[in-house]
Amino acid sequence: MTRAFTTRRLRWALPAGVAAAIAVGSLTSSVTNSAAAEPNLPAHTAAQLLVDLETANPPGFSGTIVETAKLGLPQLPSIGGSGSDSSLSLANLVTGAHTVRIWYGGHDKQRIALLGQLSESDIIRNGTDLWTYSSTDRQVTHSTLSASETKGLAHHDISGMTPQAAADAALKAIDPTTAVQVDRTARVAGRAAYQLLLTPKDSRSLIGSVRIAVDAQTSVPLRVQVFAKSATSPAIQVGFTDVSFKTPNASVFTFVPPAGATVSHGNPLSGPGFPGGENMPQRIKDGTPSSGAISQDTSGPQVLGKGWTAVLKLQDHGLAAGADNPGSNLGAILDKIATPTQGGRLVTSALFTVFITDGGDVYVGPVSAEAIRQVASTGHGL
Repeated sequence: MTRAFTTRRLRWALPAGVAAAIAVGSLTSSVTNSAAAEPNLPAHTAAQLLVDLETANPPGFSGTIVETAKLGLPQLPSIGGSGSDSSLSLANLVTGAHTVRIWYGGHDKQRIALLGQLSESDIIRNGTDLWTYSSTDRQVTHSTLSASETKGLAHHDISGMTPQAAADAALKAIDPTTAVQVDRTARVAGRAAYQLLLTPKDSRSLIGSVRIAVDAQTSVPLRVQVFAKSATSPAIQVGFTDVSFKTPNASVFTFVPPAGATVSHGNPLSGPGFPGGENMPQRIKDGTPSSGAISQDTSGPQVLGKGWTAVLKLQDHGLAAGADNPGSNLGAILDKIATPTQGGRLVTSALFTVFITDGGDVYVGPVSAEAIRQVASTGHGL
């Protein structure tokens, strides 16, 4: 569930029918105010909060988001990017802590800045204009969206590194194997919030629980915390440290390339240093499979199983053990952290396991090494 800037378009409005996926009668409210810091809010059931999340649609906001990943992975190499701590690279976004400034002015106006100590990487969408900028190498990329591309993006944002996107991913996993309740209230970014607690009933999942803080006034997710089994601190946390629900001034979304910057034209999300860019196979960039079913396109990504034990299969991506693939960001990272095992290589972490077969197929899921190898051997979900 890590989440970076990708070309996977994630909605601000949550999936329709989420509330209907759980029997309302089984949902209970356990809002407590045992601590002075916990705001005293009117009682809400989980069903009410799910409906509020699904219908939340703020006209605009801005704020600072901090994403923290503590997955138990070793320090990853910086490959295929600038090496800057603000580089939009896979290595940067799955370890450590990262700060993002975000401005949202509607479905066609968004700006995201990934901040480093001495650098910044930006993605800006303003109508049909899509820009990226890296202060490290002073590279600017611009593209003009076609009518069909604009229509396809009409109800989507350009970033997956937000509490909303993380909440979206968690809520998609809700099914009868999920226990849902209202946890104690909280203050996040100075705002009063309810907290939804999602707990997988399936003991085979590495995920212990997911806690979503929901703004009491706007119903926008303010923070998402993902806990591994038996853990007391989150393995992944994405949350606002400050937020304003005022629509940003239109000038925020007007980008003028800085003097001396190199400007190129094309898809700004396909360049080096961006996950899903030129170092990633095309079929990963262009498709995100629907959960709960196996795609009929066997050359593209497939989801095996559903819910909290779903495993993503990426078929034959040139990551076979010993493959000569020096230009692959992902391949080099896997070489650094993978452990040889029968039939391939394994990467284990607190929340997920990756199995790369000797043939180059990649299986990723929130399950144990034994379970993911079972999925790989049978071709079916758990």
